[in-house]
Amino acid sequence: MTSSFIKLKNCSVTGIDTSSRAKDLRNFVLGKGGLISPKISILKNINLEINEGERVGLLGRNGSGKSSILKVICGIYPIDSGKLSIQGAVFPIIETGVGFDFEMTGRQNIKNALVYNYSLEYYSQKIEDEIISFSELGNKIDLPMKIYSSGMISRLAFSVSIIQDSDILVIDEVFATGDSYFTEKSQSKMSEKISNSKICIMVSHDISMMEKFCNRGILVNSGEIEFDGSVEECVAKYKNELSS
Repeated sequence: MTSSFIKLKNCSVTGIDTSSRAKDLRNFVLGKGGLISPKISILKNINLEINEGERVGLLGRNGSGKSSILKVICGIYPIDSGKLSIQGAVFPIIETGVGFDFEMTGRQNIKNALVYNYSLEYYSQKIEDEIISFSELGNKIDLPMKIYSSGMISRLAFSVSIIQDSDILVIDEVFATGDSYFTEKSQSKMSEKISNSKICIMVSHDISMMEKFCNRGILVNSGEIEFDGSVEECVAKYKNELSS
């Protein structure tokens, strides 16, 4: 059996400075200059290796780069330099509602999500029924999603994501919303999913979640890895950073 792993070697990512871009566009319209695409550094020479059995929590202030590391692993952000190697199927639970067509019904979106992420052969009535049952949307599943509340969208997105299987589970600040019963049920399902995945890597500001699920902690600061070790020591360093 092939082991799952994630390896990033000297990986760097840059992006467009949107605030400067807006100013340049305004100057261009006013005839005061040409358009350029100023770049900013997002990740700098990231070296990271995660192997099967590890449950890794990424901590850091907003804008530190922790979510960007997840997006590199998921193939959302291309790297500008370095090397990325992944063994195993990656499934992200990152942004609720991304990829949904809000003119379509919840049921139609379930099928689209399963076919897109896997294949038509993967889709089955049984899996669809499991997702609908878990979401507890009932007859509302056949209404167009444009009339769904944010809580209903979150429930459906979470249910679609959590039913599916993966070798590598990637979680970014996404958790189901709703009443206390649904939240408790979701936490139980999430715990089961994390336990069954070969690798789990997550971002969360909920420190108790990190301490509960993770056996390794990584502190990210200004696009660089500042600490990599036990989750207990990582949490302590993060709390100290917040208080300074």
